[in-house]
Amino acid sequence: MSIYHSNFLKLSLFALSLCQLSCSFSSEKTSLVATPNKDSVAMISATNSLTTPDSIATIDSMQPSPIWGYRLAISGDFDGNGTTEQLLEHYWSQHTQKETNKFYEGLAEYEQLVDLTIQKAPYSFLLSNNTAIDTLLISDKEQQLGVFYLKNEGDLNDDGTDEVGYVVNWADWSSINTYYIVSFATGKWHTLYEFPIWDWQLPDPPNTSQQYGLFGLENTLVEPTNDTLMASEQNSPPFRGLVKKLGTNKIQVIYRNDEAEEDSMIVRLKKKR
Repeated sequence: MSIYHSNFLKLSLFALSLCQLSCSFSSEKTSLVATPNKDSVAMISATNSLTTPDSIATIDSMQPSPIWGYRLAISGDFDGNGTTEQLLEHYWSQHTQKETNKFYEGLAEYEQLVDLTIQKAPYSFLLSNNTAIDTLLISDKEQQLGVFYLKNEGDLNDDGTDEVGYVVNWADWSSINTYYIVSFATGKWHTLYEFPIWDWQLPDPPNTSQQYGLFGLENTLVEPTNDTLMASEQNSPPFRGLVKKLGTNKIQVIYRNDEAEEDSMIVRLKKKR
């Protein structure tokens, strides 16, 4: 064999080896890319964000531990029959139609709590131990964490029943909220009045620390506890409240006015129909 043919053969073998090595490396690189499973794809699409394969695997493997969270409760004569009833908060998932957790342990960012909350499609309501009192729907919006504040306001319209004040705990970054005053009559709940407030006008929800900046909520820290709390426990230390009775169907409220300032006004409650 000539020197020319011998060198040509060596070059051909060397090129073949390089090709095989390149193919092997490409195959190995492909095998290192995580393939998202069905659950992780659903989780990513719910966050409405672009995610790399590596972060998909990280999110799918996190599996944060659920924390049941608080359930608020108040007592009073809500139907005017002369006996004391209880109203207890419930927080359900629309997917499972069962009571579900509010919080998670070990979340690094508040945004994670918001995303996980939306995925559960929760709704919150109050049930009484008196079956004659209808369910009081708090919210069926997905981006909410149940009841922020709950209070027996007393008999504000002198009809023999105690009125209820409540505020929804929205899973968002806004500090703007609404205070509702409701009353039970003719087999259903009636909204007597509602007024705008800021969350920071109220005591923090149990086991949370709300930090507010100029434009809204900056952070929420949640401790791993499971509680059912009566209003007296929630209001410790004592809270003066935002509603004061002045007369029959006449109240004073502390609210957020159109100039974004805390103010007070005297209003009359709607009559039950």
